[in-house]
Amino acid sequence: MSNIKEDYIRKLSQIIEIGRLIIEKSKYLDVKSKKAFVNSGDEYLKIINEKYCTLTQLKSISKMFLPFWNEAIGVDIELFWIELKNHNLDFERKDELIFALAKNRFRRVDQGFSARNNWEEMKDMKSLKDRFLDSEIEQIGKIIEVDESKRVKILKKCLEKKQIPQSQYLKFGECWAYLSYCNLLEKYFDQEQKDELSDIHRNFKSV
Repeated sequence: MSNIKEDYIRKLSQIIEIGRLIIEKSKYLDVKSKKAFVNSGDEYLKIINEKYCTLTQLKSISKMFLPFWNEAIGVDIELFWIELKNHNLDFERKDELIFALAKNRFRRVDQGFSARNNWEEMKDMKSLKDRFLDSEIEQIGKIIEVDESKRVKILKKCLEKKQIPQSQYLKFGECWAYLSYCNLLEKYFDQEQKDELSDIHRNFKSV
């Protein structure tokens, strides 16, 4: 058991360090996000190396660390799993792109806008071409296009009606976040329209 645990500590420490290096070099994350990620990794390493942890506890730490790398979509995520494969680190990957292909949509809005922002670089990565057919990669691209189009239509409809339907309040927020994160608001709305959308959101009253 001791050897098994020591091997797991080594592997877990490695994936945390790999994650740190990728995040530090990322061109898709801001400084604040990078700092938060690195700090959390440092805390995990401190627990692993300074406290006596059972194998079960170590596996729990891996479950706390891996969700970002399993649930997010983007170039950084691809690089992380490439490095794990190169280092023979056999942690299970849950690929959200498989879900997107099966359901023809992304599970969450943050996955959608990350895919939108990363896609031009991501679609040509070998790791994607190794996992998916050309037709599937093309389909993911179309899912991204449709996702963007639907979100723009929702905002334009609210602008046209000058109100947010009660059932669409959360969706409005998601659409606004999507276009803001992807720097697309200026592509679809002028300043007057953006101000009006802000007023519509601010004046929303739930019933």
